[in-house]
Amino acid sequence: MIQIFRKREKNVDNPQGCEELTDFENYDRPFMMCLSSQDLIDNSVFGLIKEGARAARVRTSDELAGGFKIDEMPFDFLGLKYVPDKVKNQRIDKLVNDFIYPYLKRGNDIKKQARKINFFVFCDATNRYIEIERQLKELLRSDGYSEEDIKDILSQISVVAIASNAKIADLYATTFLFKDINDSEVYDRVSKICANKLPVNRNTMIHQLSNTVRVFAFNGTGDHSLREYLNDGSIAKPSLCAMVSYLVENSILNSKSNELVPINGKILSGRALKYNADFDSIDESLDNLDISLDYDGTPRYTKSEHAILLELDKVCKKYAASKKTTERQEKEIQDLQDNKRTLISGIRENCSEVAFANIVVKNKMYNPSKKDLEILSQQLPTDKEVRQMWELSRTYTPNPELDDSGPKL
Repeated sequence: MIQIFRKREKNVDNPQGCEELTDFENYDRPFMMCLSSQDLIDNSVFGLIKEGARAARVRTSDELAGGFKIDEMPFDFLGLKYVPDKVKNQRIDKLVNDFIYPYLKRGNDIKKQARKINFFVFCDATNRYIEIERQLKELLRSDGYSEEDIKDILSQISVVAIASNAKIADLYATTFLFKDINDSEVYDRVSKICANKLPVNRNTMIHQLSNTVRVFAFNGTGDHSLREYLNDGSIAKPSLCAMVSYLVENSILNSKSNELVPINGKILSGRALKYNADFDSIDESLDNLDISLDYDGTPRYTKSEHAILLELDKVCKKYAASKKTTERQEKEIQDLQDNKRTLISGIRENCSEVAFANIVVKNKMYNPSKKDLEILSQQLPTDKEVRQMWELSRTYTPNPELDDSGPKL
């Protein structure tokens, strides 16, 4: 089965800062699905959702950024958690059939609905989106859409991929891959092409793979980590944040507009170049970006409010750790109780009533019945004593010289 979570502000009732989305059928908010390749692990799932929101300049425990209040945004940052069951590896089938495709077909304008769907993927999770798009193509074909219509529809879905060497050139979605040319874990032909084309006096460049797919390549540290792209000092951070924030704003706009406001690769390239750290400092580029953002009037936290929330984050983290410890201890106690019940049941089934009374009742492992107490008070021979008497009777050899009255004369 799958679970879908969305980013929310942390509190003591929600120390992870994510809540489960349960009403798929009526869900119609614009969203960015943040896919982790380690979708069995809570910290990986929730962590990637947070990084997606952070890339949009939403306030997180890592930075104030643009200060936007996540609980008051008309947009959601989602994540997928896979819970293994009897049917293995059905995460994408379930995600597409239960959530994405019904969402896509909701409403009167399928292209406009597609424009409210965005993906934020890191490393191998890019292959998750490739499979999602393959299944969407099949479903649209089965519903009678032409190949040209399918291309137009899926081109309004956006994918921001980070640190991947997946084969993305044939994707229909409007896709931007952010790639450090020095990252050996995902170094491939595209990395080599971009490294050779990178101007001597520049640290970034945009390389076009197809009409819908482009690569933002940069001369980074080579660290294969999402934080490499979003940490202070990252040459890619301003362009990445500009890209994600534009997609969020555009999706919000499409959720409120009567007409489609489309995206394409050229528009996104222009956005990445406008806030490129090759032309302004990283801090200046981010400051200019934050000033330009609005998210349909979403309010922002102040620096002092951010400082207070950081203290609350610490409390939530301690509470979450304490809750986890308590849950583990409760499970251990429950396991011990289950083992105790199994042991008592085994003794009851395989031993005599006397043995049960001596082992279980005498050691206060069980609330005794009146019969158990009577057996215990009679001090009857134990199973061991009965066995010893039986063994003795088997080895006893009568003396013919003796009878019940003594020796014969």
